[in-house]
Amino acid sequence: MTMLSTDNLLDAAQDIGPLIQEHAAEAERQRRPAKAVLDALTAAGLQRMFTPETLGGLEVDPVTYARAAETIAGFDSVAGWALQAGNHVAWWCSRLPDEGAEEIYANGPDTLIAGAFHPPQPTVEVDGGYQVTGRAPLASNIHDSDWLLLTGMVMDDGRPRMVNEAPVMLQLILRASDVEIVDTWRALGMRGTDSHDVTFDSVHVPAARAFPLNPNPRLGRHYQGPLYRLSGMAIVVAIFTPVTLAIGRKALDAFRELALSKTPMGLSNTLRERTMAQAVFAEAEGMLRAARTLFYDTLAQAWERAKAGEPATLEHNADLMLAGTHAANTAAKVADMMQNTAGASAIYEASAIERCFRDAQTLRNHGLVCKSRYETVGQVYLGVPPEFPFVHL
Repeated sequence: MTMLSTDNLLDAAQDIGPLIQEHAAEAERQRRPAKAVLDALTAAGLQRMFTPETLGGLEVDPVTYARAAETIAGFDSVAGWALQAGNHVAWWCSRLPDEGAEEIYANGPDTLIAGAFHPPQPTVEVDGGYQVTGRAPLASNIHDSDWLLLTGMVMDDGRPRMVNEAPVMLQLILRASDVEIVDTWRALGMRGTDSHDVTFDSVHVPAARAFPLNPNPRLGRHYQGPLYRLSGMAIVVAIFTPVTLAIGRKALDAFRELALSKTPMGLSNTLRERTMAQAVFAEAEGMLRAARTLFYDTLAQAWERAKAGEPATLEHNADLMLAGTHAANTAAKVADMMQNTAGASAIYEASAIERCFRDAQTLRNHGLVCKSRYETVGQVYLGVPPEFPFVHL
């Protein structure tokens, strides 16, 4: 059992804030997190929160993870996003054969694993495992990761292998040294996340580093705690949502600071004295607080069910998807409201509001929390078979 308490973990996240802020501009310029920041996240134990205790990790609950990630993202969204490299796929490793998980963590619990989940890559079953060829986008933190998780679609003679009228889908973990990084990450926002494309040609993945993508997995011997009984949707929401909430909060804080001193063109009173600004700010504050409460309440309920050994239903997963989607879209609306109300002051790169606007608009387009996910949730709630398959996991 680890001696690091939840309070200490959150304190550690707070303590490294000044260092993260110091390197935020560097991450934007270099389009990848600063090494000093990654080292600090690792030293604080924040890259091993979802790694099992038997492999040297902390195995913390998802609410604690979310609170720590929200704290880090409050200093810099890029640093908050970088936490997924140590934690997101660490959780998915629960579905690997024991041999595969032990290989990945042979050098310690702070291993970084990038993920490029979409689109599924053509995969052929071969002796001892699989062979995968293709190209995948958005492999965040790829330059600093030792491994890469991909989604594979098993092919037979050039056609998807079908079982129960559905293609056979796998998750595959490759060595990062087996892929080529293609410099594509020149984006509107989240510029420091190192989210480039990767290509790979006939890479062999042993069976121990592959697992079927289905809602009823067999958990490895290191992954018997309640954390790993959560649904995949719970983990996705816990990983992504705190970053979006932190961006929304930062936009509000930056606007408040600006409003104290700015006098809009042609007026004699400050921005904070304008009734329009007061009303917009209050509305945005209420929107963000409500979205944050929905997120934390929904995640806490999922954790209580996991501890009780209760399986997640499709509607439970829809609840989680709603909480994450609503948070991401609300944060983007809040950042837009603050950018619009701030006026010309918020069009410059030196403005924190400008950065929040770009980052929030970028994250709201993520496939797992974009507006189309409202359709997925509505389909579940109204008894229509959902088109988006990930809601089942």
